[in-house]
Amino acid sequence: MKRITAFFALFFITSLSVFAQKSTPMVDYKGHIMNHNSIIGKMTPEGSYDPSGKLVTKIDANGNIVDLTGKVIGKAPKNGNSFVYYFKYNQEKYTIGKANHTGMCKVTNSKGETVMLLHNSYKQQGACAVHCLHENHCMPMDGMDMKGHKH
Repeated sequence: MKRITAFFALFFITSLSVFAQKSTPMVDYKGHIMNHNSIIGKMTPEGSYDPSGKLVTKIDANGNIVDLTGKVIGKAPKNGNSFVYYFKYNQEKYTIGKANHTGMCKVTNSKGETVMLLHNSYKQQGACAVHCLHENHCMPMDGMDMKGHKH
């Protein structure tokens, strides 16, 4: 009886940890910007779009990420292994890791935290994806988690 109780207790604890895992935002191989299994935007080589198909950001000839007002909100270096996003009062440098067997790359902030997964095909548009996630309150920043809750 003790073994059965111990087994069920271990099973219960394990199942809680599986369900408690946070969902990491991602850009899949089709360019869908996803958060918690919902499409919140779309990536193309030109930039990012909201779910209704409206252009949100674009990349100019100098590799700058520009919003609809023409404001530079990020920079995509030519090497494709990093990018910079300009928040309201500061900037954040992100590093793009090597692609795994499915083509997905981890994107980490300057603290080493994984903030999203990005398909290798969209490395140059990484700052566009960050802007979409930031505007939808899905980015961990300024002491907040991906749901916008303060730590």
